Amino acid sequence: MATLSVPAAVPAVAEDCEQLRKAFAGWGTNERLIVSILAHRDAAQRRAIRRAYAEAYGEELLRAIGDEIHGKFELLVPLVSAYRYDGPEVNTSLAHSEAKILNGKINEKAYSDDEIVRILTTRSKAQLLATFNSYNDQFSHPITKDLKEDPKNEFLSTLRAIIRCFTCPDRYFEKVVRLALGGVGTDENTLTRVITTRAEVDLKVIKEAYQKRNSVPLEKAVSKETSRDYEDMMLALLGAEY
Repeated sequence: MATLSVPAAVPAVAEDCEQLRKAFAGWGTNERLIVSILAHRDAAQRRAIRRAYAEAYGEELLRAIGDEIHGKFELLVPLVSAYRYDGPEVNTSLAHSEAKILNGKINEKAYSDDEIVRILTTRSKAQLLATFNSYNDQFSHPITKDLKEDPKNEFLSTLRAIIRCFTCPDRYFEKVVRLALGGVGTDENTLTRVITTRAEVDLKVIKEAYQKRNSVPLEKAVSKETSRDYEDMMLALLGAEY
């Protein structure tokens, strides 16, 4: 089952802060890790992260994001700072009108327009899902189809990632896991975060998406790339039978 809710097993605030700090470190910013944290916490949790980050590192989280993104991922700033209503109510008329706004801005390639930022950072998850559904109904295709990948536009990449977190979390996290297991060496931090936070939410459908995409069970892929106690823990969370 897919879900748009905050994960049931949310990591400790201190762990979120530590992971964000790591995402900012080194030569390149780990945008995928930043999005996986900030796009999956409610407003109160993001405020707690901001306070804890400032206390732990003596630096405002918004400043840290600003220093690292250099204008390329400014959508993350209001995501952290804005108030987002998290209730279940949906305004269908608003969803219809804001779907039109999104379509207009996307057609103009104005991906960082204030209207796009306002909609994505202030509307509830339920309202955003209604807006994306309305977009599909009005324009006969999902919003992500109009957000074609462009390696030269990193803001667009972040925008796509955030929307996919809302619209198809199973496929989004399948890709995150696939990239964590691929390449030279396993990205254990990312793998751990996905498996532990989705274990009680929608890990079953993520596993199904992984097998469909890669023709191999996720348990087998994880077992191949991990070992000992860490392997046992990951396989247990994946529901593997011994």
